[in-house]
Amino acid sequence: MRTRLKGIAVGVAAAVVAAGVPSYAAEVADIVKGAKVSGYVDTTYTYNLNAPQSRLNALRVFDTEANSFLLNNSELSFVKDAPAGGAGFGLVLNYGTDAQATQAAGSITDSTGDTVKDDFDIQEGFVSYGFKSGKGWWRLGKFVTLHGAEVIKSTGDYNISRSFLFGYAIPFTHTGLRVHYEVGPNLSGHFGVNNGWDNLKDDGTGKTAELQVGLSLPDMLALSVTGMYGPEDNGSAGTDQDSRGLVDVVATLTPANNMTVVLNYDRASQAKANGGAAPALWQGYAAYLNMGLGEKHSATVRGEVFDDHDGYRTGTVQTLKEVTLTLSCKQVDNLEMRAEYRYDMSNQNVFQDDKGVAKDTQSTVGVQLIYSF
Repeated sequence: MRTRLKGIAVGVAAAVVAAGVPSYAAEVADIVKGAKVSGYVDTTYTYNLNAPQSRLNALRVFDTEANSFLLNNSELSFVKDAPAGGAGFGLVLNYGTDAQATQAAGSITDSTGDTVKDDFDIQEGFVSYGFKSGKGWWRLGKFVTLHGAEVIKSTGDYNISRSFLFGYAIPFTHTGLRVHYEVGPNLSGHFGVNNGWDNLKDDGTGKTAELQVGLSLPDMLALSVTGMYGPEDNGSAGTDQDSRGLVDVVATLTPANNMTVVLNYDRASQAKANGGAAPALWQGYAAYLNMGLGEKHSATVRGEVFDDHDGYRTGTVQTLKEVTLTLSCKQVDNLEMRAEYRYDMSNQNVFQDDKGVAKDTQSTVGVQLIYSF
């Protein structure tokens, strides 16, 4: 049955992309009762200047394959916002190599119960209800995390590659209950309970709580502070009482019409980590500067530092740093072309050269084409 559903989803996505016309999208929207239909296809090529013997870009999230073309993601999204006093839903289908990284534990399992990584994933699937006051909603199901300056959807990011913070500091998705409420014109909040970090099914009996406060000053500042806390099975100590906490701060500033500055800080800890001997800590910060270069071009510089203080997230006690420059062109409607250079550094030899020798740096060049509809 899973294979059949997967085939249907991929077939529908391929049909929409192949048609690429508003009339077809409208017909599909009628079928799903007025939902907004959208999606994109994301393809990349990444060249690693180290030419690693493993043919892998070490410690990357989605651009993991060195010197290889990839279909990173083809997404088909159906979303109907819940009106005041009414119901809505969301269904986001992904097919591509990115799905292997974002797939929640327990999504697809083998005969032993272990998670099997797959190129197909239901990134989001939820039912929602809008408060009669019109000031908020609740959702029940699976949805993307509130944490981080970057997102799974590549059209929502400035760079081709994702940051270390996106890959190692925060979760991707949650399954549970989420409530959103507009406190005032510039102040809003989210709170909820879920199965924890990237778990379709809970790995214990306890639940994780999430809370976010967001402040918005139009054309000036958007600030969000998000926290999560709850029991997580760390895979080594293996008890339901191994609590994990995370605080994430994202500030977006617009000092000029053609300039955006994004600042992100994450700090998290896991109790009884590394065999239960002691807790683990990881934290980091990133900064982005995006400059518009006319109506169809832009450039983004990202710099970050990620400290895996106890080696719990990357497998090595290390401090990672990277600098990335990405150029973007939207010369053609619905098509974005990007080119990128990235330089990674570590205080440990965690990268590799063409002889298989460990190094403390890694350089990559990438190109990306994204078609959105």
